[in-house]
Amino acid sequence: MEKETLIQNVTIYDGTGGRPFHGDVLIGGGKIQRVARFLPKMDCPVVDGTDKILTPGFINCHSHSELQPFLDKEMKQVVGQGITTEVVGQDGLSVAPIDDAHAAELTETMICLCGKMDQDFWWRGHKEYMDLLEQINPACRFVGLLGSGTIRMNVMGSENRPATPAEIQKMCDLIETCMMEGARGLSFGLIYPPSSYASTEEMIQVCKAVAKHDGIVMVHTRNEMDLLLESFEEMVRVMKESGVRLEISHLKSLGPNNWGKVLKILERMEELQQEGWDIGFDQYPWNAGSTGLRVTVPGWAYAGGEDAFEARLRDPETYAKVAAETAEILRERGGGARIQVAAVPESTEDFSWMPGLRMDAVAERLGMDEVTAILYVLSKTRSTVLCVYHSISEDDVQAVMRSPYQVVCTDGIVGSVPHPRAYSTYPRFLGHYVRDLGIMPLEAAIHHITGEPARRLRLWDRGLVREGLSADLVLLDYNRVIDTNSYVDPIQFPAGIEKVWVKGVLRYEESR
Repeated sequence: MEKETLIQNVTIYDGTGGRPFHGDVLIGGGKIQRVARFLPKMDCPVVDGTDKILTPGFINCHSHSELQPFLDKEMKQVVGQGITTEVVGQDGLSVAPIDDAHAAELTETMICLCGKMDQDFWWRGHKEYMDLLEQINPACRFVGLLGSGTIRMNVMGSENRPATPAEIQKMCDLIETCMMEGARGLSFGLIYPPSSYASTEEMIQVCKAVAKHDGIVMVHTRNEMDLLLESFEEMVRVMKESGVRLEISHLKSLGPNNWGKVLKILERMEELQQEGWDIGFDQYPWNAGSTGLRVTVPGWAYAGGEDAFEARLRDPETYAKVAAETAEILRERGGGARIQVAAVPESTEDFSWMPGLRMDAVAERLGMDEVTAILYVLSKTRSTVLCVYHSISEDDVQAVMRSPYQVVCTDGIVGSVPHPRAYSTYPRFLGHYVRDLGIMPLEAAIHHITGEPARRLRLWDRGLVREGLSADLVLLDYNRVIDTNSYVDPIQFPAGIEKVWVKGVLRYEESR
């Protein structure tokens, strides 16, 4: 049994959204042992919480940390911002389950979302992957979703066609097996092949398998630009016809032409809540997103995988069709000036000069127009380039954040010049938006990052400061908490997150 720790004289925000209270907390054996005033000093480490706040550990509803424990189990960019639980398997792509025939393809497909290993994925089942993480004992805890694209890949590879009834049944069977192994639900990434190849009817059927186990479905909708509202309504139909609980991933409107549309979704979500549907969303507190450069290309171009994509680019007629549709997607996203290269994991040419530059500058250096440059870079990098997309309205960010159905996520992807959210999402939310701008009361904000995500994921052992629950705790200085990084200098740790315990073990301590 780990030695106990006593945190004294601290202001406790317990994760319920209720009023804070003053007291002491004793932790030991991985759990919260006592919560009371004036606990006696014991023969154990004592932490002075005077003028500090103690909260449950933050639960990150959308991350891409699948491979980080194998690369760096300390994961300071995660626990250093107060995160004690990472939800992986987002955007329709999970690292498990996978079979022998598709392991190499999945490994390559996921490079732009979660990084590159020096070998193909060596696990197969969901439980096998989660057990490997437990053996590594990373700094934070992990819970997993099943990527719909990964499930589809197991059954029918990366084929862009409707699934047959027999194939859908195989997907459902695989989902149910993994749910019984502890998966918390399913994710869709409807701009990422092969998840994007699923029809609405296919999604309804596989979501029924999730609903049977009270799982949640988290979805990157089919379009966050011109068809934002229609894409949202597609998922409303899926929710209603399958009975599944639904969370919209990183709710936003992309591109200046679409700013403000997200307000209509907030109104619609309120209606659905009043009807009794369990629907919400997550959000990162930034006016830029991050994902692979490949999302600027129509999804059909990747049917069959990377080799098939490159073959299409070599055919003049198909290239022209890909280029025309890429130009339209680029227009909707606001053009190359809004796309900043974050990382180039692999390439057949020296593109080491690209990270940090916008795509208009990349195109100029290559002597090409923006569309030609994008397709050229993708063809030379196996489509592994990671970018930051400066395409979101700050007014939208704040309006979305004020909704009672919001929870916070990082959507963080680590790269050579990553989005700053990978290091400081929660300090930015608490410091800039809650403390400085007064977006919501602090007790509500803590609920949005602890108790509410725990409820959605059915993580009944954490998310609250309660005796008997897991000692996942954050001690912070609310007067100092803030992000210290930027888009041009993102690899900086935040201020004000003083200590982080995960299952009672001190996993992070701020250097001052």
